[in-house]
Amino acid sequence: MSWQHLRTITPDELRQAITVLGMKPAQAARFLGYSERTLRRFLRGERTVPVPDVLLLNCMISHRLRPLVPKKVSGTY
Repeated sequence: MSWQHLRTITPDELRQAITVLGMKPAQAARFLGYSERTLRRFLRGERTVPVPDVLLLNCMISHRLRPLVPKKVSGTY
């Protein structure tokens, strides 16, 4: 089955995808554009990961792409 057909991801699969891509959970949150708290909810299974994010992660793993993670912004706006 192609990565394009996988539209859902379990918390364990998400954890494994983050590890395979060489990221820590905080980096994965920044890369996907979520807060760390939201990513923790994905990892606990409290929320489902949106389909576009599942497709992105699966595509990156399939094509052996490495994420460019934005640096953590400190301070307030």
